Amino acid sequence: MMKVLNEMQAVGRTIRHPESGFAGSFAVLALIGFVAMWSASAGYAIRMDRGADYFALRQALFFLPAIVVFIAASRFPLDRLRLLAGPLALVSLLSLLLPFIPGIGVEINGARRWIDLYVTNFQPSELWKPISLIYAAHILDKKSLSIRKSAGEAIFPFMIIILGCLTIYLQDDFSTSVLALVAGLSVFWFAGTPLRFFAGTLLLAIPAVVLMVTTSEYRLIRVLGFIIPDYDPHGMNYQVHNSIRAIMSGGLWGKGLGLGTRKLSSVPEIQSDFAFAAFAEETGLLGVVAIFSCWIFLVVSVVRATKGREGFRYLLAMGLLCLLSLQFLVNLGVVSGFLPATGIALPFFSAGGSSLLSTALAGGLIMNTLKENGFSAVSNVSASSAAEVPGGKYNG
Repeated sequence: MMKVLNEMQAVGRTIRHPESGFAGSFAVLALIGFVAMWSASAGYAIRMDRGADYFALRQALFFLPAIVVFIAASRFPLDRLRLLAGPLALVSLLSLLLPFIPGIGVEINGARRWIDLYVTNFQPSELWKPISLIYAAHILDKKSLSIRKSAGEAIFPFMIIILGCLTIYLQDDFSTSVLALVAGLSVFWFAGTPLRFFAGTLLLAIPAVVLMVTTSEYRLIRVLGFIIPDYDPHGMNYQVHNSIRAIMSGGLWGKGLGLGTRKLSSVPEIQSDFAFAAFAEETGLLGVVAIFSCWIFLVVSVVRATKGREGFRYLLAMGLLCLLSLQFLVNLGVVSGFLPATGIALPFFSAGGSSLLSTALAGGLIMNTLKENGFSAVSNVSASSAAEVPGGKYNG
């Protein structure tokens, strides 16, 4: 009986402090993701005549800065962050232009997405994604009453989002530009923007996306490869085909951590966008279910905590959650063959310092909103818990 009571008390503490559940699942995913990337990258590193731990050590160098970013973002006063929303958006928007400047920008595989920081390369678009959501959440909360009545009030902040996404597109990063746009639109949705705004956006977006795909041979081949799975199996579809085989070969239990074989030669650069395929091969269906369960717990902890809330903190939490969830779902959709191949990294699993820092920033800000807003995972726990949040809703 005492054991049951202790478990109920533990659940109660998690409910009253949803940031603890979020932080726990976030940390577990980060740890598992690092180990999975370490295992996945070993074979490719050896083929590059590097040590087996080459990519893991590079990723580890970013872990300490990522932890610092997470802690700083989780503790930074959100009222001050709102004051900095405009300047941060401007600086981030200008940083998107740096890859085009000779001597500063770095071109890799024909794309100019990175800037040279001498010790490493940095991808400004990874910074733009969370910062654009900070800006959108601030403006939409500030104009919340007028935006719900008139879709025209949402045009200016939306144009800022569009400007950033177009700049990312010009860096030859179509998938990230679309991801940033959809994540930005999620904030408008949660802000209660009229449906005609989204209808108009959809009418403009569909022909724009079709034009962007059909005018690029590279993107067109990827779409054709998705529609016709047997198209170019040794070219554009090579990674996806072997990724699916790696996932299926894992079976129920997996081959064992570090014992996967597909990562050795079948899936090029598996440490980046296809790291989950190696993880699924080595841990099997049980490992996949464990990751999905952990991610669902993370999402539910935020959704339940923000239920019935509004204001800047609510918009920021939901926008950032949508950003991370979109990356998670799109990447898994690609590696399992349910979506056309893209360059979207899997949070926690894919190698890359810029992506790791961006994920840490988003996670820290989400935790900040849960902690400072006094969110409760259950809206009607008791009269005493209701008294903890005077006035019911927080208006930013």
